[in-house]
Amino acid sequence: MNLLSFFQLRANILSKYKCSLSASPLLMALLFFPNDIFAFNDAGIEVTGQGSVEVTPDQFSLTLTVTERGRVPSKLKALVDKKSNAVISAAKSLGVKESNIFSARVNLRIIEEKPSIRVQGVELKKAKQGSVFIDGQNFSQQVSLNNNTQKKPLFELSRQITVNFNKIDEYDKFLTQIIKINVSHISSLSLSVKERDEHYQQALLQAISHAKNKAKRMAKQAGTSIGKLLLVKELSSNHHRPMYAEAMMSDSSSPAYTSLIGSQTITARVSVKFSLED
Repeated sequence: MNLLSFFQLRANILSKYKCSLSASPLLMALLFFPNDIFAFNDAGIEVTGQGSVEVTPDQFSLTLTVTERGRVPSKLKALVDKKSNAVISAAKSLGVKESNIFSARVNLRIIEEKPSIRVQGVELKKAKQGSVFIDGQNFSQQVSLNNNTQKKPLFELSRQITVNFNKIDEYDKFLTQIIKINVSHISSLSLSVKERDEHYQQALLQAISHAKNKAKRMAKQAGTSIGKLLLVKELSSNHHRPMYAEAMMSDSSSPAYTSLIGSQTITARVSVKFSLED
Protein backbone atom coordinates (compact mmCIF):
# COMPACT_ATOMS: atom_id res chain seq x y z
CA MET A 1 0.00 0.00 0.00
CA ASN A 2 1.42 3.32 -1.01
CA LEU A 3 1.01 6.55 0.95
CA LEU A 4 -1.82 7.89 -1.26
CA SER A 5 -3.86 4.69 -0.89
CA PHE A 6 -3.41 4.79 2.87
CA PHE A 7 -4.79 8.32 3.20
CA GLN A 8 -7.74 7.43 0.94
CA LEU A 9 -8.48 4.41 3.13
CA ARG A 10 -8.28 6.53 6.26
CA ALA A 11 -10.67 9.11 4.80
CA ASN A 12 -13.20 6.36 4.00
CA ILE A 13 -12.95 4.92 7.51
CA LEU A 14 -13.41 8.33 9.10
CA SER A 15 -16.48 8.93 6.96
CA LYS A 16 -18.01 5.55 7.82
CA TYR A 17 -17.23 5.58 11.53
CA LYS A 18 -17.52 9.30 12.18
CA CYS A 19 -19.91 8.92 15.11
CA SER A 20 -18.60 5.59 16.40
CA LEU A 21 -16.71 5.50 19.69
CA SER A 22 -16.12 1.74 19.79
CA ALA A 23 -13.40 1.49 17.19
CA SER A 24 -10.80 -1.22 17.75
CA PRO A 25 -7.26 -0.36 18.95
CA LEU A 26 -5.90 -1.30 15.53
CA LEU A 27 -8.31 1.07 13.84
CA MET A 28 -7.37 3.84 16.24
CA ALA A 29 -3.69 3.29 15.45
CA LEU A 30 -4.39 3.52 11.73
CA LEU A 31 -6.29 6.75 12.18
CA PHE A 32 -4.08 8.62 14.59
CA PHE A 33 -0.55 7.17 14.32
CA PRO A 34 0.28 6.91 10.61
CA ASN A 35 3.82 8.24 11.11
CA ASP A 36 4.78 5.21 13.16
CA ILE A 37 3.53 2.86 10.44
CA PHE A 38 5.73 4.46 7.80
CA ALA A 39 8.73 5.01 10.09
CA PHE A 40 10.76 2.51 8.04
CA ASN A 41 11.02 5.19 5.34
CA ASP A 42 13.22 7.24 7.71
CA ALA A 43 15.48 4.38 8.71
CA GLY A 44 19.17 5.25 8.72
CA ILE A 45 21.64 7.34 10.64
CA GLU A 46 22.02 11.12 10.37
CA VAL A 47 24.98 13.01 11.81
CA THR A 48 26.73 16.36 11.48
CA GLY A 49 30.36 16.99 10.69
CA GLN A 50 32.71 19.96 10.85
CA GLY A 51 35.92 20.84 9.06
CA SER A 52 38.29 23.77 9.34
CA VAL A 53 41.30 25.16 7.47
CA GLU A 54 43.89 27.56 8.92
CA VAL A 55 44.88 30.31 6.47
CA THR A 56 47.03 33.43 6.57
CA PRO A 57 45.42 36.68 5.37
CA ASP A 58 46.86 37.94 2.09
CA GLN A 59 44.65 40.98 1.41
CA PHE A 60 44.68 44.16 3.48
CA SER A 61 42.39 47.17 3.20
CA LEU A 62 42.75 50.52 4.95
CA THR A 63 40.23 53.39 4.92
CA LEU A 64 41.18 56.90 5.98
CA THR A 65 39.30 60.21 6.02
CA VAL A 66 40.42 63.70 5.04
CA THR A 67 38.27 66.44 6.60
CA GLU A 68 38.25 70.25 6.44
CA ARG A 69 35.88 72.85 7.92
CA GLY A 70 35.11 76.36 6.69
CA ARG A 71 32.47 78.69 5.32
CA VAL A 72 33.34 78.51 1.63
CA PRO A 73 32.80 75.02 0.14
CA SER A 74 34.95 75.71 -2.92
CA LYS A 75 37.97 76.50 -0.74
CA LEU A 76 37.30 73.40 1.38
CA LYS A 77 37.29 71.23 -1.72
CA ALA A 78 40.65 72.62 -2.81
CA LEU A 79 42.18 71.76 0.60
CA VAL A 80 40.63 68.29 0.68
CA ASP A 81 41.74 67.60 -2.89
CA LYS A 82 45.31 68.62 -2.04
CA LYS A 83 45.51 66.23 0.92
CA SER A 84 43.75 63.47 -1.04
CA ASN A 85 46.27 63.72 -3.87
CA ALA A 86 49.09 63.49 -1.33
CA VAL A 87 47.58 60.29 0.12
CA ILE A 88 47.11 58.74 -3.33
CA SER A 89 50.66 59.68 -4.35
CA ALA A 90 51.99 57.99 -1.19
CA ALA A 91 50.14 54.79 -2.12
CA LYS A 92 51.31 54.84 -5.72
CA SER A 93 54.92 55.35 -4.62
CA LEU A 94 54.69 51.92 -2.97
CA GLY A 95 53.53 50.28 -6.18
CA VAL A 96 49.82 50.22 -5.37
CA LYS A 97 47.76 50.20 -8.58
CA GLU A 98 44.99 52.71 -9.22
CA SER A 99 42.48 49.84 -9.33
CA ASN A 100 43.28 49.24 -5.64
CA ILE A 101 42.55 52.85 -4.63
CA PHE A 102 39.00 54.14 -4.11
CA SER A 103 38.53 57.85 -3.43
CA ALA A 104 35.09 58.74 -4.83
CA ARG A 105 33.17 58.97 -1.57
CA VAL A 106 32.72 62.64 -0.62
CA ASN A 107 30.47 64.05 2.10
CA LEU A 108 29.42 67.67 2.70
CA ARG A 109 27.38 68.72 5.72
CA ILE A 110 26.49 71.85 7.65
CA ILE A 111 27.82 72.15 11.20
CA GLU A 112 25.42 73.58 13.75
CA GLU A 113 27.27 76.21 15.76
CA LYS A 114 26.48 76.93 19.39
CA PRO A 115 25.62 80.60 20.12
CA SER A 116 28.52 82.62 21.44
CA ILE A 117 26.24 84.56 23.87
CA ARG A 118 23.78 82.83 26.12
CA VAL A 119 20.83 85.11 26.86
CA GLN A 120 19.40 84.65 30.36
CA GLY A 121 16.84 87.45 30.21
CA VAL A 122 15.97 90.52 28.14
CA GLU A 123 14.84 93.83 29.63
CA LEU A 124 13.54 96.62 27.41
CA LYS A 125 13.52 100.21 28.69
CA LYS A 126 12.22 103.25 26.91
CA ALA A 127 14.80 105.92 26.22
CA LYS A 128 15.27 108.81 23.84
CA GLN A 129 17.64 106.91 21.55
CA GLY A 130 16.35 103.49 22.55
CA SER A 131 18.45 100.97 24.46
CA VAL A 132 18.45 97.24 24.99
CA PHE A 133 19.54 95.76 28.31
CA ILE A 134 20.67 92.12 28.42
CA ASP A 135 21.52 90.82 31.89
CA GLY A 136 22.04 94.37 33.06
CA GLN A 137 24.39 95.33 30.22
CA ASN A 138 23.47 98.13 27.80
CA PHE A 139 23.74 97.45 24.08
CA SER A 140 22.92 100.08 21.48
CA GLN A 141 20.41 99.27 18.79
CA GLN A 142 23.11 99.60 16.13
CA VAL A 143 25.27 96.92 17.79
CA SER A 144 22.21 94.74 18.24
CA LEU A 145 21.42 94.98 14.54
CA ASN A 146 24.98 94.06 13.64
CA ASN A 147 24.87 91.01 15.90
CA ASN A 148 21.62 89.84 14.32
CA THR A 149 23.06 89.76 10.82
CA GLN A 150 23.08 86.15 9.66
CA LYS A 151 26.45 84.44 9.44
CA LYS A 152 27.39 82.14 6.63
CA PRO A 153 26.91 78.50 7.65
CA LEU A 154 29.88 76.41 8.69
CA PHE A 155 30.54 73.52 6.31
CA GLU A 156 32.43 70.27 6.78
CA LEU A 157 33.77 68.54 3.68
CA SER A 158 35.29 65.07 3.95
CA ARG A 159 36.55 62.40 1.58
CA GLN A 160 37.11 58.73 2.36
CA ILE A 161 40.02 56.99 0.67
CA THR A 162 40.35 53.19 0.71
CA VAL A 163 43.64 51.57 -0.26
CA ASN A 164 44.04 47.80 -0.78
CA PHE A 165 47.42 46.15 -0.22
CA ASN A 166 48.73 42.72 -1.17
CA LYS A 167 51.57 42.76 1.37
CA ILE A 168 51.55 43.78 4.99
CA ASP A 169 54.88 45.61 4.69
CA GLU A 170 53.28 47.95 2.11
CA TYR A 171 50.72 48.88 4.74
CA ASP A 172 53.43 49.65 7.32
CA LYS A 173 55.33 51.88 4.87
CA PHE A 174 52.11 53.64 3.86
CA LEU A 175 51.30 54.53 7.46
CA THR A 176 54.75 56.04 7.90
CA GLN A 177 54.15 58.39 4.95
CA ILE A 178 50.59 59.53 5.64
CA ILE A 179 51.40 60.55 9.22
CA LYS A 180 52.95 63.69 7.69
CA ILE A 181 49.78 64.51 5.71
CA ASN A 182 47.68 65.07 8.83
CA VAL A 183 44.62 63.08 7.83
CA SER A 184 41.57 63.30 10.10
CA HIS A 185 40.84 59.63 10.78
CA ILE A 186 42.35 56.21 10.07
CA SER A 187 40.09 53.18 10.40
CA SER A 188 41.12 49.73 11.53
CA LEU A 189 42.94 47.54 9.03
CA SER A 190 40.72 44.93 7.35
CA LEU A 191 42.31 41.49 6.82
CA SER A 192 40.88 38.95 4.37
CA VAL A 193 41.87 35.93 2.26
CA LYS A 194 41.99 36.14 -1.53
CA GLU A 195 41.22 32.46 -2.34
CA ARG A 196 38.71 32.07 0.47
CA ASP A 197 36.21 30.00 -1.55
CA GLU A 198 38.87 27.43 -2.41
CA HIS A 199 39.78 27.03 1.26
CA TYR A 200 36.11 26.76 2.17
CA GLN A 201 35.68 23.87 -0.29
CA GLN A 202 38.54 22.07 1.44
CA ALA A 203 36.83 22.61 4.79
CA LEU A 204 33.60 21.12 3.35
CA LEU A 205 35.41 17.93 2.31
CA GLN A 206 36.88 17.64 5.80
CA ALA A 207 33.41 18.11 7.28
CA ILE A 208 31.98 15.26 5.18
CA SER A 209 34.85 12.94 6.20
CA HIS A 210 34.34 13.88 9.84
CA ALA A 211 30.62 13.10 9.60
CA LYS A 212 31.25 9.76 7.90
CA ASN A 213 33.74 8.67 10.55
CA LYS A 214 31.31 9.70 13.28
CA ALA A 215 28.51 7.68 11.65
CA LYS A 216 30.76 4.61 11.41
CA ARG A 217 31.62 4.75 15.10
CA MET A 218 27.99 5.22 16.11
CA ALA A 219 26.80 2.36 13.90
CA LYS A 220 29.53 0.06 15.21
CA GLN A 221 28.55 0.83 18.78
CA ALA A 222 24.93 -0.05 17.85
CA GLY A 223 26.04 -3.39 16.36
CA THR A 224 25.55 -2.52 12.69
CA SER A 225 27.33 -0.71 9.87
CA ILE A 226 26.54 2.18 7.55
CA GLY A 227 25.45 1.66 3.97
CA LYS A 228 25.17 4.05 1.07
CA LEU A 229 25.04 7.82 1.41
CA LEU A 230 21.43 9.10 1.31
CA LEU A 231 21.73 12.82 1.94
CA VAL A 232 24.33 15.58 2.26
CA LYS A 233 23.22 19.02 3.49
CA GLU A 234 25.42 22.08 3.87
CA LEU A 235 24.76 23.80 7.21
CA SER A 236 27.30 26.62 6.95
CA SER A 237 27.88 29.32 4.38
CA ASN A 238 30.97 31.01 3.03
CA HIS A 239 29.87 34.30 4.53
CA HIS A 240 32.90 36.08 5.93
CA ARG A 241 33.17 38.93 8.40
CA PRO A 242 36.63 40.45 7.87
CA MET A 243 39.03 40.71 10.77
CA TYR A 244 40.23 44.13 11.87
CA ALA A 245 43.47 45.30 13.42
CA GLU A 246 44.07 48.73 14.89
CA ALA A 247 46.14 51.06 12.73
CA MET A 248 49.49 51.94 14.29
CA MET A 249 51.46 54.95 13.04
CA SER A 250 55.09 55.58 13.87
CA ASP A 251 57.40 58.46 13.14
CA SER A 252 59.96 57.88 10.43
CA SER A 253 62.74 58.55 12.95
CA SER A 254 61.68 55.61 15.14
CA PRO A 255 62.61 51.98 14.39
CA ALA A 256 60.42 50.35 11.73
CA TYR A 257 57.51 48.36 13.09
CA THR A 258 56.31 45.20 11.36
CA SER A 259 52.63 44.39 11.80
CA LEU A 260 51.71 40.84 12.86
CA ILE A 261 48.61 39.48 11.11
CA GLY A 262 48.22 36.01 12.66
CA SER A 263 45.93 33.48 10.94
CA GLN A 264 42.24 32.89 10.28
CA THR A 265 40.14 29.73 10.56
CA ILE A 266 37.67 28.93 7.78
CA THR A 267 35.01 26.53 9.06
CA ALA A 268 32.36 24.43 7.27
CA ARG A 269 29.53 22.29 8.70
CA VAL A 270 27.43 19.60 6.99
CA SER A 271 24.67 17.14 7.83
CA VAL A 272 24.85 13.67 6.23
CA LYS A 273 22.58 10.64 6.28
CA PHE A 274 23.53 7.00 5.66
CA SER A 275 21.47 3.89 5.35
CA LEU A 276 22.11 1.05 7.81
CA GLU A 277 23.04 -2.49 6.78
CA ASP A 278 21.73 -5.56 8.60
